[in-house]
Amino acid sequence: METKVSNNGTAKTAANNNNNSGNGLNNKNLPVSTAFNDTAKKEEPKKEEPKAEAGKAPAAEPAKTEPAKTEAAAPAQEPSKKELKEQFAAQQARKLEETEALVEQLGKKIAQKKKLHTTITNLDEFTLSQNEDDDMASDSRFARCELSITDDDGREFNTKNPFIIAYVAHEVKQLCIDKLAQVEASIVIP
Repeated sequence: METKVSNNGTAKTAANNNNNSGNGLNNKNLPVSTAFNDTAKKEEPKKEEPKAEAGKAPAAEPAKTEPAKTEAAAPAQEPSKKELKEQFAAQQARKLEETEALVEQLGKKIAQKKKLHTTITNLDEFTLSQNEDDDMASDSRFARCELSITDDDGREFNTKNPFIIAYVAHEVKQLCIDKLAQVEASIVIP
């Protein structure tokens, strides 16, 4: 213990100096400054605890374990020639199946392309033959034509209106040309 002499000549011990009841007053009921104690507490580094999300309990830290070590670790075995041949054959079979599927898809697209091209050619020939036969105005060049549309139930739509027939022929041709361009663009070997 440390002994100090005060102004009036009485000796005090350090234990008496720090004897406070925790209410901020010393033994003589005078206020005690705790500023020094507070700064000392602030300077101590705090241990960071994992922050828990609202409503969840903090997760326990996973135990760190080392992987089990075996004394006689077996080296990775290379596949035998027989296994390699089997893997190669399986890979070739998969490639063959993929190639067949690709060829089938391309065949369908090529058939669609040919059909569209034939339709466009037929419409062109029909329109040209109508123009050669009559030296009439463009609306009346389909004057002797008839347009007939039939559904699955046997209902029919028939018209002899040259304006409607010319418009339908033009629109069908344009639709076929647009679709042909899409099909041709999709015929690609990856």
